[in-house]
Amino acid sequence: MDMPTERRAIKPDAAAFDEIRIVCVPRYKESELSGSEWRVSYHTEFYRNGNLVFRNDGHTSLDFAVHLLSHTYLNAIDNGFAMYAGEGDFCDQEGCKNKATVKLVQTKEGCGRCGNVKEPEFQTPYRLFCDRHKVRGDSSIDDADCNYQPPQA
Repeated sequence: MDMPTERRAIKPDAAAFDEIRIVCVPRYKESELSGSEWRVSYHTEFYRNGNLVFRNDGHTSLDFAVHLLSHTYLNAIDNGFAMYAGEGDFCDQEGCKNKATVKLVQTKEGCGRCGNVKEPEFQTPYRLFCDRHKVRGDSSIDDADCNYQPPQA
């Protein structure tokens, strides 16, 4: 089996999700034994590129949902809902919900934290960006305009 010649690069400073919400969900409980009443529960929702990717249902209070947020976050990651590389045809800028319009090939792979830079091995890394985020700036080693080129035709 031939190995692909390209791969989607890990996003710089990637986060597992780009939005987390705790949502109050009212419901009407009917019971002949204990009486009917309105109750609420709190769902913790994790989003990426504007899409719901994980939801934890049924916290009984906002305090409880907030208290368990880090546990719920780690549970979502442990169950495979985190995504650190680019996904689909969305822009690779964290928090952007736009479709990508530009493909940029990395010339070097660098670590922004440690400063190491190396030539890509085996596969050519690339990222996709929308028109708004295609200009990357010059302060990062890995994610700078000088480290990208358009793909070879």
